[in-house]
Amino acid sequence: MSKPNKKTAHTIGFMIIFFLVVIAVYYYVSTRTTPIFPESITNMTEIEALIAKDIEEDYPATPREVLKLYNRIMKSFHTLKIKDDEINQLAEQMYILYDKELKESNTYEEYVLELKVEITEYRNAGKLIMNDNVEASKEIFYWEDAGEKYASLSSSYTIKEDGDYTKVIEDFMLRKDAEGKWRILGFKLSDKTEINTVE
Repeated sequence: MSKPNKKTAHTIGFMIIFFLVVIAVYYYVSTRTTPIFPESITNMTEIEALIAKDIEEDYPATPREVLKLYNRIMKSFHTLKIKDDEINQLAEQMYILYDKELKESNTYEEYVLELKVEITEYRNAGKLIMNDNVEASKEIFYWEDAGEKYASLSSSYTIKEDGDYTKVIEDFMLRKDAEGKWRILGFKLSDKTEINTVE
């Protein structure tokens, strides 16, 4: 019987090593208690994604983007099934978008209390924010006063209640802070709002 040549011996040795590596990897994966890869943000719910978002680090660059993020959070409060602890966490995220002057006139504790009352009222009335639409960038009005920069724009909301759809428009004012970030200074029901049922 002839002896295996050098090439055959190398092949057998490689196969043995490969087999051992496969066994080791299988054992590692099967006994591991945490996932190898972190959970993808695409697997998060909208509420989880908003809570996980580092808003200060990745702050919206324009007034319109600030308002679009504001609306995402607002719709989560008034449309999605949300737990009490999630309300608190999302409220913290929303509060980041507010100007310091607005915060002074409405402390975080007051804001959360008013927010929870509003959420309860929406739930009891069966109201849902179905759609939102922020004005186009070209519609934003910018001005400067006493060395500070301001912007105003509107956002519309379609609200469903008892099978009826109502369009509400709100006007927002934002101010650029010392870091160059646009913060929400205030908002009110717009004169353009027509409290009529949407066909």
